[in-house]
Amino acid sequence: MAPLAVIATAAPASAATIYRVGATVPVGADPYGVGVDPSTDTIYVVNPGNLTVSVIDGATNEVTSTIGVGNNPLGVGVDPATDAIYVSNTGDGTVSVIDGATNEVTSTIAVGNAPYGVGVDPATDTIYVANHGGGTVSVIDGATGAVTSTISVGRLPHSVGVDPSTDTVYVGNETDDTVSVIDGATDTVTSTIPVGNDPYGVGVDPSTRTIYVTNFQGNTVSVIDGATDAVTSTIPVGNNPWGVGVDPSTDTIFVANRGDSTVSVIDGATDAVTSSIPVGNYPTDLRVDPSTGIIYVANDPDSTVSVITPVTAPGAPGIGTATAGDASASVGFTTPGRDGGSTITGYTVTASDSTHPANGSETATGTTSPIEVSGLTNGDSYTFRVTATNGVGTGRPSAASNAVVPTSEVTNHLVGGQKLRPGQDILSANGHKVVMQRDGNLVEYTSSGHPLWATHTDGHPGAYAVMQTDGNLVVYLAARPLWSTGTGGEGPSYAVIQPDANFVVYKDGGGATWASRGGRIS
Repeated sequence: MAPLAVIATAAPASAATIYRVGATVPVGADPYGVGVDPSTDTIYVVNPGNLTVSVIDGATNEVTSTIGVGNNPLGVGVDPATDAIYVSNTGDGTVSVIDGATNEVTSTIAVGNAPYGVGVDPATDTIYVANHGGGTVSVIDGATGAVTSTISVGRLPHSVGVDPSTDTVYVGNETDDTVSVIDGATDTVTSTIPVGNDPYGVGVDPSTRTIYVTNFQGNTVSVIDGATDAVTSTIPVGNNPWGVGVDPSTDTIFVANRGDSTVSVIDGATDAVTSSIPVGNYPTDLRVDPSTGIIYVANDPDSTVSVITPVTAPGAPGIGTATAGDASASVGFTTPGRDGGSTITGYTVTASDSTHPANGSETATGTTSPIEVSGLTNGDSYTFRVTATNGVGTGRPSAASNAVVPTSEVTNHLVGGQKLRPGQDILSANGHKVVMQRDGNLVEYTSSGHPLWATHTDGHPGAYAVMQTDGNLVVYLAARPLWSTGTGGEGPSYAVIQPDANFVVYKDGGGATWASRGGRIS
């Protein structure tokens, strides 16, 4: 087994995560070990059936190279710091060293009898190889390729896990039902921990100093506290658990169950199995790419790798500008930086009333920005937050918007996102006005009531006007545009009825783009 070879800082997991097999990649014959280089988004799969390593591009899920190695390769470890890959060849007692930049074997290192698991400590550029037939661990200096030490451990050591944060190595001993703890600074065994029946896989979470050991015959995972070397929990999983991978960024553990062709997902905070994912036949090893959260599972008889993609709730939208209306507000926002791997289906805006906090909590939904929230109290001060929802659930809220105070008082302008509803008007200081008539016509009148200009959209009761945030003033009936100034793309703008009875659209901080006297202005 190859250990997790990269330290990542722990962070809270998403409130909801769904895992699904997003791709199945054909590789070489009888894939066994899996290694991941998060720095290059590259996956290495050891194929003992045809003595090769398949190189997978994580961005495309395609095999980009096939590398010949030694006899009966089983284990693989990756050093992201040096872009070196180490493959244990059980049949000839060696380790093949692959240059990740060229995909060429650069050296072959003699180790002990029947090497299986490979662990890498990128902090010290040290490689640890479990010699299944010799009851030892070979210690390799990555800089020189020399074996610097051979450490006696338990019987039939199968797998190796490394905690780079403490320079500690954990070895699962298959026959002894134990884990040997090695101090990487002294190359000595400091503790032997009893675990379950036939420990096969070892995974380490450096952010919590927790070690996870799969017990193949016991159908369990032993959880070890790295600070005390005590087993703190035993978790039932699927049949014949083999490989184990850890995602430190979400405190989530993944276990390949060979007997029932599934992957168990464990919440590291509760030690509970939260889901079971069907994969290919008889999975052996698996690894997590901590940079993407994607899990790669080797399916032995299928000669494939299952690519499991986490799907989460979306990120927080960016908050835009809130604009007050009559007992309402229009709230702008931008889409989240990530959709969580699932299409965003809608947004919800929630109001907070700082004047009377017991009020507030008004909500409105929509699929695009801006969204109008109605039912507000005129004269109260409101802020707004926006959330996005996808097939998994609702993500975190945005930051709070600017504060606005809804009012029924007449103004002389419409700002970006603001609507003029049937019966409403804007009024200049000397009495000229623009009215959104109930028949659907937007009309400009002088102070004496003489009509000067109109959109000629009468006959469409219920139509309304909106000063869009893209700079276009539009009359809509429901979602159908009836008329516009044709000024979309000018950016944030406002429409004002001037004392000279000219109705004009201005760019924020700029010149006029349209006027009722003359139309479009270049």
